[in-house]
This record gives sequence, structure tokens and C-alpha cells, in this order.
Amino acid sequence: MHEVPAKRIIIILPHTGSGGDSQVILNLLSALRPHSIEFHILTSQRGDLHTDFARYGHLHTFPLDDTRFIRRLFRRFFMSFFVALKRRYGHYLIKKLDPDLLYINTVNEHEFSQAALRSGKKMVVHPHEMGFVVTQRMRGSWIEELMLRAYTVVSPAVAVSEFYCDVFGVEESKIRLIHETVSDMRLSRLPGPNLRERLGIKPDTILVGSVGSVIYRKGVDTFLRACLILREKLPEQQLVFLWLGGKPELLKSQPYYRALQKSIVRHDLSNCFRLLPHKADVADFYAELDIFALPSRMEAFPLVVLEALLAQKPVVAMDVAGVREVVDSETGYLVKDRTPEGLAEGILCLINSEKRRRQAGINGRKRVLEKFESSVQAPKWLDILENT
Repeated sequence: MHEVPAKRIIIILPHTGSGGDSQVILNLLSALRPHSIEFHILTSQRGDLHTDFARYGHLHTFPLDDTRFIRRLFRRFFMSFFVALKRRYGHYLIKKLDPDLLYINTVNEHEFSQAALRSGKKMVVHPHEMGFVVTQRMRGSWIEELMLRAYTVVSPAVAVSEFYCDVFGVEESKIRLIHETVSDMRLSRLPGPNLRERLGIKPDTILVGSVGSVIYRKGVDTFLRACLILREKLPEQQLVFLWLGGKPELLKSQPYYRALQKSIVRHDLSNCFRLLPHKADVADFYAELDIFALPSRMEAFPLVVLEALLAQKPVVAMDVAGVREVVDSETGYLVKDRTPEGLAEGILCLINSEKRRRQAGINGRKRVLEKFESSVQAPKWLDILENT
């Protein structure tokens, strides 16, 4: 009897960094092993998780991207030529591999997603973005064509499904709901050095933390203002706010980052508000927190909320998009008015009750394990891959 050849799928990623969009795919891939699909991963840019992705498929990058100096040289002096070459490489690789399915992760427009769209191959599109992130930053004609050509659209939240149906006219029959996926195995790694000791924070201090890029959309300034409000309301309480994200050497040139630093100095918050550099492994960060906060102005379905709940931490989050599908009074506090005052009020509710913090953490972990963990989500994903 002849063996049926494995289905060949190319997953197209903007990067193999530790952003939520890439991490979701990595979590799903890790939960599928062993599987009968031959995965090829075509990524536009190397990142912190590049080696991790290599465990689950054949990894392909544009050769000129592999040497940082050469990449910078071409992008600076020969940008149009570089883009054309990269797009051509994408066309070449797709033709050579002749996949049964192209899986485009995120709706960002880059050379490899452009090559996929022009290939004529059957496509699945997995958007992790919605709202003004799409309408103000991306070409409308690009999104419309991408959604029109997609055989299946994998949506990470009900709110995301509604957005693409309402704004870009995507047919509901195309959409399959698979919430963003977290891996308990990843967060169960042994934590590194004690975060409190490393930062010189006293054991009885309440730690409130968040994770994300240091950009306006993520609401770092809102987080800072909530810290200021709580310091005034709780002058005797040892309280520290931590924001994990961004690379200091790159952030220094950003006006938003500089404005945050000025605010910290102006309000004398240096001892209770700290910006920590980005890291791929976040297990030890979550382990030390008392409360996790999400002050974002816009999110589709943030993976960090699931990670915090999986680490058994209560979550105070703004009522945006898919967040309301996982955060409520049982798992933390949903900030309906989306203001610094509302964020501070939610954090205060949890500070005032250790019992409520503990119970919300227990409830949150249980909910994530039942609905959002990779072992639960991977079979749904595999069904889409095998039947598209």
C-alpha cells in the first residue's frame, strides 16, 4: 500500500520574535507534535524564537536578511531593489515547495505575504489585529484583497470576527474562531533569579505588572497615571508598578518613551514605577506579580492576559475587544470606562483583598486551561489545516 504524502503547509510569519502573534503559532505547533503535516516556516525577520520554531518545521529566511550588516546596507541604500529581491525569493520558494496550503499569520503587508497573495495557492489568513491598527496603518485595498482571496479566516476573538465582517465585508461562513493560544509548558519552566531580590524590592511590596511594547496604543502612560493615583490613595502601602517590554537602546530615540521618563521624574515615581527591558522568557516575571494590569487602548485578544491568568495572577484590564471574553469579576476586574481612574479603582479592589486576588488567580488559571491552552486549541487548528 502506498503511503499518502504528508500535507505540505507554508506558514508565513512577519518575524520569529516573541510577539503574541508569533508565540500563538509556536504554541499551536508545539502541541501538534507528532503530526502528519510537513510544515515550512517562511519568516521575514529573525527573532528571539527563531531556534524554537526550527524544532517544528523547515525554517526559511531571505539570505540577505541573515547578516545584519548586509541587511542594513541594502535597506539603507538599495531599498527598492532589496524589496523586489525579497518578494522574488518568496515567489521562488512557494513555487519550489508547491505547498497544499499557505497560512498567512497576521494581516501585515510584507514581501512574503505579497508573494503568497500572487501565487494563486489556497490560503488561510490569521489576523491578530483589529481596529485603528488595521484601518489607520494598513492599506485598505490590501486587506480587502487578502480577505477576498482567503479560503478561511482564523479569528482570535468574537470582536475580531465582527470587525472584519463589518469593516471589510468578510463572509461569516469563512470565519473560524480559535482564540489566542497559550502554552502551560512554556510558563511552567523553572523561573530564573528572584525578581524581587534582583530589583531590590521588599517582600511585602505589592507588585503590579504589565507586558508589552512601549507604545501609545499599549497605554503605558495610563498605567503610569494609575500608579500616581494609587500612591496618593495608599500613601502607607508599599507598591511598585513594573512594565516589561522594549529595548532601552532603541527606545531612547522615541518621543513617547522620553515623555514617560520625564513624567516619572516630574512626579517622583522612580521608586515605584519601573520600565524593564524586553525578554523572551517571562515565566519569572509573572511568578512574582501580585496583580497583572492591561491598560491597552486597543487589543484584539492579548496573549499576555492568558499568560498572566495561567500563572494564576488576577487581571485588571481595559474593556477592549476580545479581553472581555476572558476577564470578568471572577478572574479579576474589567475596566468599563477605560480611564486611568478606572484602572486604579480595579487595582485598588484587588489590593484591598488578598482572598479575592487568590481566588481570581485560581479561577483564571482554571478558565485558561479549559478554553485557551494549546492542548485544547490545537485539535481545532489541525482540523482547519487538514480540511482547508
